[in-house]
Amino acid sequence: MKKILFRADAKPAIGTGDLMSLLHLSAYLDGFECYYLTQATSTAKRIIQEYQPKNIFWLEENSDVATDVAAINTVIDKEKIDIVFFEITERKLTEYVDIIPTACKVCVNFDGHISDDIRLLINWDAAASNYYNLEKFPTTKFLLGPRYVILPKSFYSEMIQHREYSPTRRNVLIAMGGADELDFTSKVAEILAEGVYTLTIIVGAGYSHKDTLTHILDMKQCPYIIKTNVKDMLSEYLACDFAIGAGGLTSSELVASRTPSALIATYEHQIARCDYFHEHKWAEYLGYRLFNADALLSSIENFIPRFGTTVFDTTAIIDELKKV
Repeated sequence: MKKILFRADAKPAIGTGDLMSLLHLSAYLDGFECYYLTQATSTAKRIIQEYQPKNIFWLEENSDVATDVAAINTVIDKEKIDIVFFEITERKLTEYVDIIPTACKVCVNFDGHISDDIRLLINWDAAASNYYNLEKFPTTKFLLGPRYVILPKSFYSEMIQHREYSPTRRNVLIAMGGADELDFTSKVAEILAEGVYTLTIIVGAGYSHKDTLTHILDMKQCPYIIKTNVKDMLSEYLACDFAIGAGGLTSSELVASRTPSALIATYEHQIARCDYFHEHKWAEYLGYRLFNADALLSSIENFIPRFGTTVFDTTAIIDELKKV
């Protein structure tokens, strides 16, 4: 049985998607023994408590890279790890030098800064092919483009293909990511609370603006429910008439579930993905950190997605991991 160490963090500055995507990926890995190393942030602790994976190792919050590498090497040596799988967005992967070479390196990477000893690289950004000169990395297998996003198993359910839609859009979902550091949840909710919508609002382990959000909604006397740390997001997507989401992992989940939706890019690296989904008419893109209230309301009432064959292929990652 191969042993794989997942290294990712979750905190307001980077969101929860890094750690969550690797937890989702581990659910596919029959025949692997999975280990996890993550900074002991309050956000990460809540996620780990919710999902209860085995073999957890903790780093002190905001540990420097030398401490990080030492911790990785300790786990590799003690547990005889075969693969180290990074999803690090807070610092460059090229800073992770002197990892014990007996463990193969695999990564999710979005910035193009990688070492030449990466065996497998996944980047589901729409512009991923622009980040790498593949000739410089002859021993690296690249899986590039939106199809390689890591989605939970449930998003490949047959029922999604036969989804039915309500003729009126009154049940609106707001899902701006697990941390939503800039609190777009409240910004969107304040606009929609003026209308005739019933709001379902999903917030994650890192969301710290709940008091502001509830104050806004209670003042408007808007019918709403706030749900925290939802494990079954697919059911939430299927239950709504329309959704407003961030441009991170949420946007891929919305498209995969064929949910009519509007997207707001909350970080610069999300822009290309939102543009890509908008160009294919799978979602309406409202803008990067700034959006027009009238455009948001118009998209709810008028945007009709054109879902053809949307290709997402998490299983391709599993197939390649088995070869590492």
